[in-house]
Amino acid sequence: MHALRLRAPQTFEPVPDTPAPRPRPGEVTVRLAAAALCGSDLPKFRSTADPRSGRPGFPVHECVGTIAEAAPDTGLHPGQRVLAMPDDECGLAEIYRAHRDTTHPINSDHLTDAQATLIQPIATMLYATAKLDADLDGARVTVIGLGPIGLICAHILSRRGARVTGVDPTPRSQGITRAFGITRHIQDTAAALTTRTRAHEPADICVEAVGHQQRTLRDAIASTRHSGTVLALGVPDDAEYALPYDQLLRANLTLKASITPPWQQVFAPAADYLTTHLDTLKLLITHTFPVTDATTAYRTYAEPAPDRLKVIISTAGGWTPAGSPS
Repeated sequence: MHALRLRAPQTFEPVPDTPAPRPRPGEVTVRLAAAALCGSDLPKFRSTADPRSGRPGFPVHECVGTIAEAAPDTGLHPGQRVLAMPDDECGLAEIYRAHRDTTHPINSDHLTDAQATLIQPIATMLYATAKLDADLDGARVTVIGLGPIGLICAHILSRRGARVTGVDPTPRSQGITRAFGITRHIQDTAAALTTRTRAHEPADICVEAVGHQQRTLRDAIASTRHSGTVLALGVPDDAEYALPYDQLLRANLTLKASITPPWQQVFAPAADYLTTHLDTLKLLITHTFPVTDATTAYRTYAEPAPDRLKVIISTAGGWTPAGSPS
């Protein structure tokens, strides 16, 4: 079968003769149809330091396809369309292996394969936002980082009654910010936000949806009112963070973190949420590349741009460039 692997930082190469995996107990194998890129994929694309680097299919994890084979104990069957998160994030392969716990049947015919990839990040955000107070009516929420995760979070919290301010130095159109429930848009850095909060009311809840560095979490702490809550969503590149503990302590802040949910509890609600709000959430998909141009897809996703949100890799055109031997 065909697969891709990192030959060097930021460069994929095709591997046309990779052995196809077989499912073990509790597993399925999936024929990839579409994969969505995530911010957490980028450090693994930029460096080969991860021990999984160089393995066929690494790195991607937001994947949709059809089941090729299924172990009897999964209750699934070949040909079934699924969202399935690949083992060890090795999904850039014609057929990849996934565990039943991270696989969800897609029952809606209204979702394209690309749109169905959004179930996974929506599930992550439903789980994270459920950790906040149930009553958010009128709450002042600031979301730092208006990439796909920040926008999904803003959409969920605005529908729960929060007044959402979005902060990002990358421009976002008024159409996008309004669609996702953002009533105040600050096109600036999170550091500038801490200055603005001296003239405006600080947030009841501040969501850090950037990650990969430490300063925006510090800015979130500085931008939250006394006895407020900071929700940390950004994936870290560093194992340890230096936090302004005195500020956190004296403001009586609550710091909550969230990342991997219990997937089988949140996949179905996420699929329902996507279907219900598809007209808005499908706006997150801005770029689609064939799997033969995966390197360009990742490089595009790595560069912030006003018109770039979710980037999709599609296998619809096959695994070999036009005119090449298959």
